[in-house]
Amino acid sequence: MIVKMLTVNTSIKSNEKFTTASLGCFLRLPLTKHNLAYASLLSRMQTNASLYFPSIRAQQEELSQLYDLQLEIMPQLFGKELLLSYVANFVEPLELLDPDYSYAKIVEDLALIVQHPSFDPALVSVSQKQLLADYKEIVAEPSNYALDRFFNIWYQDEPDYAENFMGPIEEITAATSGQIQRFSDSLRSVPTTIIGLARDPKSMNRLIREEFKQAGLLKKFMTEDATIITPKRLVNKTEEKGNLQAQLMLGYGYRQKIDYYEQVIGMVLAQYLAGDPSSKLFTGIREELGAAYDVEANNFANNSLFLINAGVAPDKSSQAEKIIRNEMAQIGEGKIDDDLLKKAKRALVTVQKIGQDQPNWQLAQMLRENLFPEYENFDRLAALKKVTAHQLQKFVQNLFLNESYILK
Repeated sequence: MIVKMLTVNTSIKSNEKFTTASLGCFLRLPLTKHNLAYASLLSRMQTNASLYFPSIRAQQEELSQLYDLQLEIMPQLFGKELLLSYVANFVEPLELLDPDYSYAKIVEDLALIVQHPSFDPALVSVSQKQLLADYKEIVAEPSNYALDRFFNIWYQDEPDYAENFMGPIEEITAATSGQIQRFSDSLRSVPTTIIGLARDPKSMNRLIREEFKQAGLLKKFMTEDATIITPKRLVNKTEEKGNLQAQLMLGYGYRQKIDYYEQVIGMVLAQYLAGDPSSKLFTGIREELGAAYDVEANNFANNSLFLINAGVAPDKSSQAEKIIRNEMAQIGEGKIDDDLLKKAKRALVTVQKIGQDQPNWQLAQMLRENLFPEYENFDRLAALKKVTAHQLQKFVQNLFLNESYILK
């Protein structure tokens, strides 16, 4: 059973098999460097404290009294769209005999945290220091540094799309209490949706309507097109940093936009190439070069990007690139290992079935159904099972090498 409001963006599904309920509030705004930086800072501030729970200790104690309710606040990127997400996981009140623990108390506390941030300068400062420490730790890892450089090159003419961690750290550390408050105030009217899984969806929906008052709940949340078109250019760049391991990144763009079924084909291709130690690129690089620390492939559909990255010995990076490019050419010619393709599909089907039994996976699916047109009518599991070698070939034929980046 699904209870839906006709005029307010809420959708609560009946939680029929989990002892843990989930509730998510998502605010949609355009992806820009500024929005990502301020959303990252605001989300860290709200993770730490809020107006009604004004210290880190006070907010932690409040959530712990709700049987250790887990609240994750963070920005998420979907192509051109930035979502500021608030996701709570908590024990179903109907599982417990505690009169002080109820949907009403949970929704009330979440509404207070989401809708009433604190802009205490001390809170802003500590949150900025936390993010700066996180940023330094992230970019100290060569693979993360390389990924950051790759996207900055890929989107050199569209810098608002280049950030993939938390936004410009300089803008985060320079933000004042007044600036972040004005940003927060502007979020009251952006498109918003609240979705969840609960044993009693009718009661949960009523409580949400009573406690959440954002004007954005009345605005259209679904986006017509979040896809970023590939910026066409062939870039070959190598940077020397004296690392013991080189990071090789090959970015393939889409010639034509792809639909949901083709996105699944891209997932299968990624699994076929680098899903496990028996995959094509793992075995190919190891057998021919005798060294491969790591190989990954990812289909970033909203970015029109199929990315292959490998960690190899610095003196073997050029050879590794040739192996990857050759394998992609082989697939484009229809030379595909049928047994390996079947194994890749089985692995993804298993992941899908396991995910269906997880509340967070179901919440993520609900979010996509609310964000993307016709997604709720798409059966991803059935699509996975139907992928053929010819479709894999056609998918690769729609790709073109757009960027080669090597960090040594």
